Amino acid sequence: MVKYIVKMIDKYSGEVLDTDDEKFDTYEDAEDFSLEWSLNYATGAEVLELAGRSFDSPDDIDFVVEEVEV
Repeated sequence: MVKYIVKMIDKYSGEVLDTDDEKFDTYEDAEDFSLEWSLNYATGAEVLELAGRSFDSPDDIDFVVEEVEV
């Protein structure tokens, strides 16, 4: 059975920074989640910047959907 997961990846090194535990039944559901995760990440980075704290730039991060067999 095919499921889909979402990974947060460093855009330049290709290193996987985080993988969400949820498995999605459809690519579209996983894609929607990846967009939501990306927007939340960007918002969090903005808040940290305003607080004067360091963060990884949202421009350096990709959120990708990957197919997995379960």
